Amino acid sequence: MIRLDRLELTLPSQAGDVQILKGLDLEIGGGETVSVVGPSGSGKSSMMMIVGGLERPTAGTVRVAGHSLGEMSEDALARFRRENVGIVFQDFHLVPTMTALENVAIPLEFAGRKDAFDRAAESLEKVGLGHRLSHYPGQLSGGEQQRTALARAFATGPKILLADEPTGNLDGETGRQVIDLLFELCQTDGSTLMLITHDPALAERCDRRVQLIDGHITDDGRAQATPSKAAARKAG
Repeated sequence: MIRLDRLELTLPSQAGDVQILKGLDLEIGGGETVSVVGPSGSGKSSMMMIVGGLERPTAGTVRVAGHSLGEMSEDALARFRRENVGIVFQDFHLVPTMTALENVAIPLEFAGRKDAFDRAAESLEKVGLGHRLSHYPGQLSGGEQQRTALARAFATGPKILLADEPTGNLDGETGRQVIDLLFELCQTDGSTLMLITHDPALAERCDRRVQLIDGHITDDGRAQATPSKAAARKAG
């Protein structure tokens, strides 16, 4: 589902070019749940942005869901994201002037779905917010805003879910509820999950844990990935 070969990313700065990613090789199969851990500044979010087609690498190849992203135009990348990828950020990224229903309907409308609002309502029902359709983000708690973001990410039935510290702005109990819901939705939809986290316990819930340090993958988690772990997650 995801394959990175010799991936590099160099970005300009006032002090000169900075090499963020340094020759990454990584493969993630369909339906896998993979956590990405490492210290701040190690390149985790940059790698996720490249996988989602939001950032172009300096060198190397990126294949996601059968698409070679380096060969695609900006318009083609937008279609790729719309059809294949759901993204959840730490800061929710909801439009404050739109209701929960309107926020979730956005990607469906971009996809040209005539039933966008019906599908959005169904998605909000799945995350327990069927009674909050007409509420604006400012009227929702942090947990409700993140559940709305989850509903939006899953509304189009993405093959891949990218989650960047999705519980970073939530208290412990609310964060656990959101994560339980995230794994439940991934299991139901069969989505491949790439989860960036600083929480060791959360990382351990995934089939594999990839460790990224100073732009290098120091452990791709293959040795940790056992059939019993994946089977237990699917059975749960």
